[in-house]
Amino acid sequence: MWRDRRILDLLEIEHPIILAPMAGASSTELVAAVSEAGGLGSFGGAGTLPDRLRSTVQSIRQRTNRPFNINLFSSRVENLDADLRAGPQMAERLEGYHSELGIGAVPEAKQLFGPVEEQTDVLIEEGVPVVSFHFGVDAHLVERVHGAGAKVLCSATTVAEAKELEALGVDAVIAQGAEAGGHRGTYTIDYTQALVGTMALVPQVVDAVSVPVIAAGGIMDARGVVASLALGASAVQMGTAFLGCPEAPIDDAWRASLGAAVANDTTVTEAISGRPGRALRNRYVDEIEALDEPLLPHPAHYSLSRALRRVAVERGNADFIAMWAGQGVGLIREQPAAELVADLVTESRELMGRLAGG
Repeated sequence: MWRDRRILDLLEIEHPIILAPMAGASSTELVAAVSEAGGLGSFGGAGTLPDRLRSTVQSIRQRTNRPFNINLFSSRVENLDADLRAGPQMAERLEGYHSELGIGAVPEAKQLFGPVEEQTDVLIEEGVPVVSFHFGVDAHLVERVHGAGAKVLCSATTVAEAKELEALGVDAVIAQGAEAGGHRGTYTIDYTQALVGTMALVPQVVDAVSVPVIAAGGIMDARGVVASLALGASAVQMGTAFLGCPEAPIDDAWRASLGAAVANDTTVTEAISGRPGRALRNRYVDEIEALDEPLLPHPAHYSLSRALRRVAVERGNADFIAMWAGQGVGLIREQPAAELVADLVTESRELMGRLAGG
């Protein structure tokens, strides 16, 4: 039923449906369920230390023998200056939150992601079939992954980024529209100049590069899948849609907030991590955005709230949880991942038939 088989043949999957990696909202069960259903399961491994990453890959392999993807962040996010200190307003705000919740001192800034070189070593040694990157990718990593016989995907938020990624040798470009939840993949310009919607971005990227294009951003059901394919994409990447699945390892407060949300409850903000990302608004986002001083860069800013986020999750306090979500959140469905993939395939087939007059 899928006329464009470039992604299917490249990644050796049955359906052009890719689970977005979603660092912090990935589980081996979710990855395996999507892969077993014929899509490409993806695990967000950027914040997973090498030894744990190895065991994660092995755990996925115990659950499926089908292709899957592990996502890493570019080395750009590993530049942490340990001497950085939060501004006085941010420091006071965080201390107030810690006092309010009774959780002790605000932690010092620390590295949360990588090291990408060692993580890549693990993926190569474990024979991971697909490796994707966010915030760009270094040419030598593309070469290393290709040398191991694996495929490389990477996100682009502009046509220029897509062209650069193609020149670096990636096998497919993920065109991440502004509707997408989670961190923006922008790495070449100010993100405010790269908030291009999926419907506008995908066909321009398709026309600009010769490698297959994967559409991402706001795709929640068969209508989004079929529309993306009509725009020239060879596959779709879906994240928020899978947060409604029981296999998604998100806490009850985040899950409840997703179920009650509509599109305009999300916002692109730097308040959570220091890098722009789309999430549900909550008290933390509103109050950090209101500060009249620069934030620390990512990942230092993100790391300062790690104890606060952990306790908020433990207590089910949605005020302080990082609730990443895309603008399609109002279409979220609660069903197992395998059922969701099957429904997407069936409903896409029916929709394409209706549009063809069948």
